[in-house]
Amino acid sequence: MDESRPLSKSERKKARRRERKASEAAGAQELNALADAAVERALELAPEVADAPNRATSERVIDLPIPTVDAARFILKRINEALASGEWLDEIEAWVWEFDTSVRDALTEAGAESGVELRLEQVSASPLSHRSDR
Repeated sequence: MDESRPLSKSERKKARRRERKASEAAGAQELNALADAAVERALELAPEVADAPNRATSERVIDLPIPTVDAARFILKRINEALASGEWLDEIEAWVWEFDTSVRDALTEAGAESGVELRLEQVSASPLSHRSDR
């Protein structure tokens, strides 16, 4: 019968590092999958946002559960890259809605729970005029 001996301090430390590395890799895969879904949805919504009669009626939400503001910012970069390659950036702006800083209400149940949403709307004629109304 093989009796297992207690792990040394060094072995415990290595085991914790392996676990953390595996956990971080799994989190990165989840975030990339979420970003891929958000990019796909943003590209689906882009024509609808661009064709809206005005900026006020153009706002659309990417209805996916965004866990944190940091995750939303990462995903926002990916969306902007996709909008740029699709030549939508002149017409459409993607942005992060945050409960704590926005005057607008959440548009989704997930956004109300997490306090974070990703949104699209037409680009404003005046770049700074609409920042305070988000």
